[in-house]
Amino acid sequence: LKPTVKSTLEEVMRGLRPCCESGRFTRTENLHLTLIFLGETSPEKIVLVREAMDAVHSSPFFLHIGGFGYFRREGGDIFWAGVERSEPLMSLHCQMSSQLRARRFALEKRGFRPHLTLVRQAVLKREYDHGAFVVPAMKMPVDRITLFRSDHPGGKLRYTPVYERRIS
Repeated sequence: LKPTVKSTLEEVMRGLRPCCESGRFTRTENLHLTLIFLGETSPEKIVLVREAMDAVHSSPFFLHIGGFGYFRREGGDIFWAGVERSEPLMSLHCQMSSQLRARRFALEKRGFRPHLTLVRQAVLKREYDHGAFVVPAMKMPVDRITLFRSDHPGGKLRYTPVYERRIS
């Protein structure tokens, strides 16, 4: 995500903090849009992921961000900023899914719901409801896709780019 988008989302999260009894807030540097979730992947299979990324075709496009939503979860909700399901984004997701399946990756069965996770395990204070939160409309250019590795150094989640490819 572009720094201006991350900065705006950081402000939104700052406003959410006092409204929550508890929650695990996404660190600003970790904000991202998950195109495909792979889970644990062996180093040998990373080569196949890179091949799949290189095989997709898309022109650069704009990502439209805005609105606030949540997924109900036991133990606390997931709060997120919305991402429009545009034709270029959905095409990129479909192509990537197809390329990974062709390389024998088992992917999630549930549908793709593009979003930017702001808080996990969020429990609101009684005096607040989900309708009180707003993520302003933003637009940013997308010209690359990135493969991230997740680690937990010192117990903190960190995403590290492993491979990046420009789309054109």
